[in-house]
Amino acid sequence: MRYIFLLCLLAFPLFFTTAQTKKLVRHKVQLGISSGADNSQHSHFILSNLSLHLLSGYTGAIQGFQVSGISNRSFLYTNGLQLSAFSNVTGNLAFRPEKQVDFEFQGVQIGALINKIEGDGKGLQIGSYNRVSKTFQGAQIGMFNAIQRGALGLQIGAIFNYAPKRNSMAQIGLFNYSFSAGLMYEKGFFFMRDHFQLGLMNITNENHGWQIGLINLSKDNKGIPVGLINTNVSHGEANLAANEIMNTYLTVSNGSKYLLNRLIVGYNYSWNKSINWTAGYGLELKYYKNKNYNSVSLAHDLLYLMQRGEKWTQGLPASRISLNFSYDVFKKYLPPLLAGISYNIGYFSNEEAKLDLPLIMKATEKRTHWIGFDFGFKL
Repeated sequence: MRYIFLLCLLAFPLFFTTAQTKKLVRHKVQLGISSGADNSQHSHFILSNLSLHLLSGYTGAIQGFQVSGISNRSFLYTNGLQLSAFSNVTGNLAFRPEKQVDFEFQGVQIGALINKIEGDGKGLQIGSYNRVSKTFQGAQIGMFNAIQRGALGLQIGAIFNYAPKRNSMAQIGLFNYSFSAGLMYEKGFFFMRDHFQLGLMNITNENHGWQIGLINLSKDNKGIPVGLINTNVSHGEANLAANEIMNTYLTVSNGSKYLLNRLIVGYNYSWNKSINWTAGYGLELKYYKNKNYNSVSLAHDLLYLMQRGEKWTQGLPASRISLNFSYDVFKKYLPPLLAGISYNIGYFSNEEAKLDLPLIMKATEKRTHWIGFDFGFKL
């Protein structure tokens, strides 16, 4: 009995190798109820141009169409269409360790639940959950989309798009994740990018493209994030300065190298005694000329001015557009100097607010327009 067992162990690799190297047999048409109920006893060695099954279809390779009522399975590769009510699968990397074709899938997969490519793919996947185990060129449309390696094309996911490797593509969904997104045309036009994320929350480890969403998170963002909250672990700035209303305010900025969102908080010690403190949020476009010490920035801030002796719910809203310049005048002795000019619109009547504004351009019953300044240091 022991010798029979050893012989079986020795014979199994030979059988496995024979199964691997066996050539495909072309059958132009496969028809049946399901795999195993027709000529598909050895279906994984059959190359079909047309595979039609009422329940499930299983074949070695497809060059044409594979249509089933429940599921489709192509063992080696598919060039064409896989269409089923539930699932479509192409490739088997575990059973077939040696790659035999450039792309395991080239064509279209349409299934209500799952579309899966074990290997490299090119084409279109439409289903609830679409997954490619290697690289993919094309489009995925579904609830959840995942490409495990490099990607080129489009992901449209109602809930989540996932691409954990370097890619050049567009992701549109509620949540988008890309480990290393896009390539940057460093010396090209400012708006030239080959990666795009649009969603409620966009996350990248390294971004060189566009991020448009409520929250954009990145470890290293050299692209253009547009959102309410843009974070960049590798890039942040702060300014400590004064303006015509507040004698002390702090601005903390974070985002990409060129576009930042900023938070503003200030307290008034002596100037403009009617205003006690202020807070706000803004977006800032910045151009750097020399190692961040010589820069020009254009910012738009929404401010909330709180008067002394008033409840915090009775603050005065204002909008501020400022043009600031920073220059390292004092070199190693002091931080770079910051100076600029601003145009302000207060959504209130200055007759009631009684602000000590230096240069009022226009005043009405509901709005007050004035020119202001910024002066301080870039931290």
